Amino acid sequence: MDFVVAGCVSIAILSLGLAVRRHARPGRSTPLIERLSSHYQRRLAAARIVGNPGSYVAMTVIAPVVLLAIGWQQSPVLGILGAGAGLILPRLYLTWLVHSQARRSEAGAPALLQAIVAGLSAGNTYLEALRHARRACNDPWITEDLDFVIQRFILNVPLCDSLREVRARIATRNLGLIWETLGICDANHLPTQAARTLLVELSSAVQFNLQLANEVRARSAGQRAQIWLLAVMVPGMYLYLRLVNPQLLSVLDETMLGRFVLIPAAAVLEVTGIALSLRIARFEA
Repeated sequence: MDFVVAGCVSIAILSLGLAVRRHARPGRSTPLIERLSSHYQRRLAAARIVGNPGSYVAMTVIAPVVLLAIGWQQSPVLGILGAGAGLILPRLYLTWLVHSQARRSEAGAPALLQAIVAGLSAGNTYLEALRHARRACNDPWITEDLDFVIQRFILNVPLCDSLREVRARIATRNLGLIWETLGICDANHLPTQAARTLLVELSSAVQFNLQLANEVRARSAGQRAQIWLLAVMVPGMYLYLRLVNPQLLSVLDETMLGRFVLIPAAAVLEVTGIALSLRIARFEA
């Protein structure tokens, strides 16, 4: 019966969406769809992630419906919580994409620093050293920042101003140190050899930070695997008992306490435990 109710609710939501789209003006998208598309397009551009805004709009519409239907089979409260989780699922996915790319760019910080030091050691100016680093680096975020600084300098924008803008949007520590050091050197008109000395000193600190982060990440790999194992164990035991002996879970299925309190509380505690455990195990250099 719960499955039928959840299916009817899902069909009603989808039918409402199709009806709104059908009554829209010919040749134009639904205003809500347009607003969502432009919203995710701006968020993707701000996050510097290449993606199709339509896929995020589809995720925004489909995820709450699917999670509502799945959760409603066990408990109406769980269905409502699932619908709420589906609404924030695109934001969590985008945050994960940004975090993953930021980690990859952070790993390219030593290569960027070595390329700049090599350019300055050859007697080049700051701009020529950045151009040399642009040819040597392959990371999309780093190359985008280097292109931004070089192109703005061609447009007669002071180099220190462009470096300051790039530093403001860098969230990771080591890349931020590199851009901030370059900005300080150029703003104070330090000779390139003096800047090279500072960057060489910074190189050892960046290498140490990344080596420490990699070592801690390797040591905590077992802890993260244990977190996911424990997270899967409890739902796995529930599904096993559900298949082997459903009568054993009759308290959860047939009582108000089970459907409206115990099952939603278990789901909330499960998600909260995973989030807190991963946050404790996370380390940023």
